[in-house]
Amino acid sequence: MTLMLHPSPRRITQPRVSVIVPAYNAEKWLPATLDSVCSQSLREIEILVVDDGSTDSTHEIAAAFAARDPRVILIRQDNAGVGAARNRAIAAARGDYIAPLDADDLWYPEKLARQVDCMEAGGDAMGFAYCWSEKIDAAGRVVTGAFPSDSRGSVLADLLIRNFVGNASVPIFRATALKECGAYLTRDEQHGMQGCEDWELLLRIAEKYQVGLVAETLVMYRLAPGCMSMDARSMGESYECAMTQVRQRNPDLAPELFRTSAANFYSYLVAKSCNAQDPSGCLWALGKALRADPMLIASRRMRRMGLKSLAELAIIKLRGLRDRKRSRPIPQGKGKKEDALLKHRPAGPLL
Repeated sequence: MTLMLHPSPRRITQPRVSVIVPAYNAEKWLPATLDSVCSQSLREIEILVVDDGSTDSTHEIAAAFAARDPRVILIRQDNAGVGAARNRAIAAARGDYIAPLDADDLWYPEKLARQVDCMEAGGDAMGFAYCWSEKIDAAGRVVTGAFPSDSRGSVLADLLIRNFVGNASVPIFRATALKECGAYLTRDEQHGMQGCEDWELLLRIAEKYQVGLVAETLVMYRLAPGCMSMDARSMGESYECAMTQVRQRNPDLAPELFRTSAANFYSYLVAKSCNAQDPSGCLWALGKALRADPMLIASRRMRRMGLKSLAELAIIKLRGLRDRKRSRPIPQGKGKKEDALLKHRPAGPLL
């Protein structure tokens, strides 16, 4: 793997926060994302952008930001997945705190300042702090508001049941906690899948540290076609890998916690796949959810989404059959042979 680091000669002496931005073919969103970081009220930051083997203008966009803002540092590597890209940035980070930000999400200006205050108040016992987030669409319009969680302190069981942090652009980590607990699972470590490595890392830190909360909406999480979280099967395989890791580290955790976690997670994938018009992914996730909690069949909403996806899948298959039938070529010479038979047919009625 070829790695190239482009630090600015005006690089700040000691950042309080290292912002890590993995970016793969992110030219559409990256300018707004980096604008939101550069506009943070907390100015003592470094911004490590990892171009994970992009084939679009991601590199040029990040380089332009680095040219005009000495806090932006561009790192290039061959494509290795989002976990490896974040880990590459963490290895180069110098801040007391690490704040991940996906290349299509946005932060409100006070995000880092509020979270650093929370971490400082919590002391060394606090491994990470989170805030609330809202969902935005491709145009930046708010789709749904925050779903506030009040969990804080010792949160391992709550966090296992449901990832109340919400997404990878929300938390801020104490750098020493990451050094002790380790960084993100990579795509290779998840058998080629990805999507839940951020949740697994949160759980790993929650096993040893307290967790803080800034009770404000400070992150905009973008829902856009083609984003990684829209791939139900990849997310599901990544989730299973994460839960295997948690079970191995915590053999005393009650099996009911894992069953409830699976039911919640796959129910979430059912809804997400249904909304994304992915009937195959929806039905796959529904099967997983029902295996975790058969009582979900009593949910009218789950039945409605399942029936809707079955109907959509049937329509897709019927259309495919029709299109194949229309495109099927007539065997060579068949038309001429039929014409010859008609030409030599005896006159008069057939008995």
